[in-house]
Amino acid sequence: MERVKTKKKEKGKEPEKEKIREKGKEEKEKKKEVEKEKNKEKEKEKGREEKSKNKEEEKRKERETEKEKEQLKGKEEKEDNNSLLAKPLLEPREKNKQILVLGLDGAGKTSVLHSLALNRVQHSEAPTQGFNAVCINTEGSQMEFLEIGGSEPFRSYWDMYLSRGLLLIFVVDSADHGRLPEAKKHLHQLIETNPIIPLVVFANKQDLGAAYHITDIHEALALSEVGNDRKMFLFGTQVTENGSEIPSTMQDAKDLIAHLAADMQ
Repeated sequence: MERVKTKKKEKGKEPEKEKIREKGKEEKEKKKEVEKEKNKEKEKEKGREEKSKNKEEEKRKERETEKEKEQLKGKEEKEDNNSLLAKPLLEPREKNKQILVLGLDGAGKTSVLHSLALNRVQHSEAPTQGFNAVCINTEGSQMEFLEIGGSEPFRSYWDMYLSRGLLLIFVVDSADHGRLPEAKKHLHQLIETNPIIPLVVFANKQDLGAAYHITDIHEALALSEVGNDRKMFLFGTQVTENGSEIPSTMQDAKDLIAHLAADMQ
């Protein structure tokens, strides 16, 4: 009787062992699934890192390309400026002489010239780097103006063009007291080389609070010493509200310049 009971007990243990084995398999499968998921996440993270690295590399290359472009642009501009200083952009003309517009940089030459051409105030912020040719039509005639940059590298061209100029317009900044002696020096050097060329001086920026009156400009530039045989005129000018009509003094100056140009041709 005891042997039979023992066998029954052993048979009852078999299903339990099977259950344990099945449970162990399931746990192993779950672990494998978990490991797979972890590996997938790692792969995704690695892919994201690779993409991020690629984007950073692309950005770096773009920055380097932009930097190279800027360097190339700067080099080209430098070469253009060197070329500009190496030779004049415009050859002085023997016929159809031009009206020269000269003066120190910052005096307002371009703004004055464009305002005369358009009959409306036209500001110019950037200084002229070289030459600026403008044609102005008046009743029955056309006037050709040539502005030459006022910074030091371009002043060497002033004398070359003055010798063949029709008349000289010299623009000064009435409010820049410290540079008036420099403007006076260059003006007198110019007119000494051409004793008969008519001279029209624009005492510009009269609207500024610090501006000298035209009588003070006359004295500061020593205009009484320009010569008795030379036609000389002084105008107080201003270019204030952009787009507005030019002041009457500028219109008077424009009419006078037309008459002087006609007499000199």
